[in-house]
Amino acid sequence: MRPSQNHEKSAMVLQSERYSNHFKQERETAMKIVLMIMMLFSASACMGIQENPASAFPMQKITVTLTAPDAGWRVRILEVHRLGKELWVVSEAYHLKGMSSQVISTIEDMVEIAAPPLTVVHFIMGKTWAWSDEKDSNRYIGSRDDIPAEFDKGECLYQRRE
Repeated sequence: MRPSQNHEKSAMVLQSERYSNHFKQERETAMKIVLMIMMLFSASACMGIQENPASAFPMQKITVTLTAPDAGWRVRILEVHRLGKELWVVSEAYHLKGMSSQVISTIEDMVEIAAPPLTVVHFIMGKTWAWSDEKDSNRYIGSRDDIPAEFDKGECLYQRRE
């Protein structure tokens, strides 16, 4: 092999290595972008950023109502998940600090979301009194851990942001 052929071959190998490194860097950059997009969609599942199949449904009001022992109690809806043919709503009852009038009160919270017209099942945390209305169909729980495990497998339609 002549020296000029050897030099040409070395130049071709060097150029080939440069192209290989360039494409390797482009591939790594593309993979990073894909991973970032996947993380964004995963993190935004309940934040309305991701395309939500429920948006094809009309807006409806989801309301939680309960009777409290005094006017210092409040209730707020924390999450709504779709599980099969039901909407599971997790709410929290809490008492404001300070004094309040000692009168039995009806408290409620409402959110408006795009959701199919399904049976609504309420899970309410924070209730400390031992009585309820006869027609009260709410399920009172001690903590979020008391909600059946399939709740987290359902489609999240609403999550309170605070």
